[in-house]
Amino acid sequence: MITFHEAFDLVLGNAPYLAAENCRLESAAGRVLRQDISADRDFPPFDRVMMDGYALRLEDLKSGRGFTIVASAPAGAPAVPLPDTGGACIEVMTGAPLPHGADCIVPVEETERHGDAVRISSDYDAVPRRFVHPLGSDAKKGDSLVKNGTLLGSREIGVAASCGAAWLEVSRLPKISVAATGDELVAVDEAPAPHQIRQSNAHAISAALIRAGYPAMSSGCIRDDDETTESQFRTLLGESDWIILTGAVSKGARDFVPELLDSLGCRKLFHGVAQRPGKPAGCWLGPAGQMIMALPGNPVSAITGLHAFVLPALAVASGMERPKTRLVTTEENVHGLPGMTWHLPVTLAADGKVTPAPTGNSGDFIGLLRSDGFITIPPRGEFAAAYRYTPWI
Repeated sequence: MITFHEAFDLVLGNAPYLAAENCRLESAAGRVLRQDISADRDFPPFDRVMMDGYALRLEDLKSGRGFTIVASAPAGAPAVPLPDTGGACIEVMTGAPLPHGADCIVPVEETERHGDAVRISSDYDAVPRRFVHPLGSDAKKGDSLVKNGTLLGSREIGVAASCGAAWLEVSRLPKISVAATGDELVAVDEAPAPHQIRQSNAHAISAALIRAGYPAMSSGCIRDDDETTESQFRTLLGESDWIILTGAVSKGARDFVPELLDSLGCRKLFHGVAQRPGKPAGCWLGPAGQMIMALPGNPVSAITGLHAFVLPALAVASGMERPKTRLVTTEENVHGLPGMTWHLPVTLAADGKVTPAPTGNSGDFIGLLRSDGFITIPPRGEFAAAYRYTPWI
């Protein structure tokens, strides 16, 4: 049995690196970028008006507050020149280029207009280039804006679109298979007998994978003693980059997963982790480098293991850096377990502090509804001023 941190490093260090592929911008949200995106022009590409109003020369205000509107400058039209004659102004709209020769924007609410004549409020204190978004003030042409390895969200997609990046190089989505094991499991829409339960682990794991941006290719159930079990595993190995299993991984008489994986030529990275929940968890590499994460069948252990190991490893396999750790504190005294890391469910308050919200046991999946995530507490005797917090997704 190894420590949690040793197991964590093994999973992340052996996660199969995903190849890159081209993707249309419209389909790139939630993918990991595998190129840099650079500015193809200055941003903004012109002195941009930021307020509906009137563009004029500040110097002209010294001669009076009355002006004649000589032109209009809507957004999307080329910049127009402001005549050299005194007392002239140009009506401008938000987003329009600043007229050539103008250095002052007066908001429309600081004016009174009568036809083509406009009067500036006597108590308005004009400031040069106020309400002007200067050319190149956000970025210069050639500046690197979005880095390789970035998870693409709304901000990154918006920047990419502004740079004309219609196609992006992103990490290929992994082919993930999820399988729950157990003769006691029945489908969600079946009525279970008194000795049976509805299968929930594969659904919970698949839902988390979808929310993390890695939808499973397949999800199902494998019987403990079915004659087709070995062929099912061979099929999974043949079509998957990742296989996530729950159940049959402990040391009981019907816990067949470790022996079967060994017989199929899979290489064991570890089996057994000094952690709670999820002590029986194991990880193997398939003959072609597939990552196989075998999690206990107890629902709390399964979903905790997914968050603790699988989701960080998928991020690294996609080209992202190791996930940044959020550290939190708790006002309650929390004592670690002897020789064992503890993933303790907690609630997160607005002030960033957490309160323990333990489940009744590792089978109390309903109890997880009372928590927002979990903190990882080192074994007793190891000091921790703050704890790593992992939110449920």
